Amino acid sequence: MSFKIAVIGCGWVSTACHGPVYQRYAASHPDIELSACCDLDLTRSEQFAAQFGFSRAYTDFRQMLEAERPTVACLNVPEHLISEMGCAVLQFGYPLLAEKPPGLSVAEIDRLIDVARATGILHQVAFNRRHTPLIVELKRQLVGHTIHNIDHHFYRVGRTKYDFSTTAVHAIDSLRFLAGDFTHIRFHYQEFPALSHLAPVANFLLDCDMASGATATLSISPIAGLNVERTLVHALDHTFCLHLNLGPDAPGSLLHYEKGNLIQNVNAAAFSASTDDTILNGFEAQAFSFFESVRANRQPADTFTSSRQSVAIMQAMRERQAEYHF
Repeated sequence: MSFKIAVIGCGWVSTACHGPVYQRYAASHPDIELSACCDLDLTRSEQFAAQFGFSRAYTDFRQMLEAERPTVACLNVPEHLISEMGCAVLQFGYPLLAEKPPGLSVAEIDRLIDVARATGILHQVAFNRRHTPLIVELKRQLVGHTIHNIDHHFYRVGRTKYDFSTTAVHAIDSLRFLAGDFTHIRFHYQEFPALSHLAPVANFLLDCDMASGATATLSISPIAGLNVERTLVHALDHTFCLHLNLGPDAPGSLLHYEKGNLIQNVNAAAFSASTDDTILNGFEAQAFSFFESVRANRQPADTFTSSRQSVAIMQAMRERQAEYHF
């Protein structure tokens, strides 16, 4: 019996981040059928189908699901559409891999949580950094250490055209993946009204307390001079320095210091045996793990419920709240 993959949304994120992964999974699994893709723009849907080997192209995702009856549906649409469309896919009864963030507000993700619970349909949120090889390796190395503090820098260049909180949610979720939930956050905002033509533009500083007892500082800027994501994790006599595959830090590295001495230097390309961005940035592992979970009829760990606090903090940032308590 074939394992049929259907894709909803054929824009940039599908083309650059997901399409190559679907294609590789199909090439390595003879039972895979890349059955159909869908986009409101038929030309874009047809181009995606031709580029990645999907059999049919649609403009209506409901029509596609009814006609194709896929094994799984991958939802790669803008943030404001994810909750409504994700609920619809679950109600159709198809396992769902949904792009991040899974909703723009707590109310939206709660609807997804409620529908997922009511239907019992397998689902996964595509927070790709939870599957990024170096982040997974850092989490493994932190076992046995008590984290004292995390210092995270999340910088982009020229991101002034949309609400940056939907990108900054990656920084929030990455820290939760490494160190657990937040209990208290104090937000500081540096606003730039002169740059805020299409959306409010600000730098963000988050002073955080974690449930584990650790503290964390997140510095987030959409208007920096370089694109980087860098994390320092401090424990007793140990510091871990993580640079992700972005900008001047590509392909990424993980350094481990003990009492002032460098004891390990992991190069991301060597560690992953690849220079492919879809592998280094976790997109492949994310999708492959979802497909394998569906094959095993096993609920993946990256549920809507597991993502709720990340969405709540993202919403607090967008609303310029002064504090967050959990």
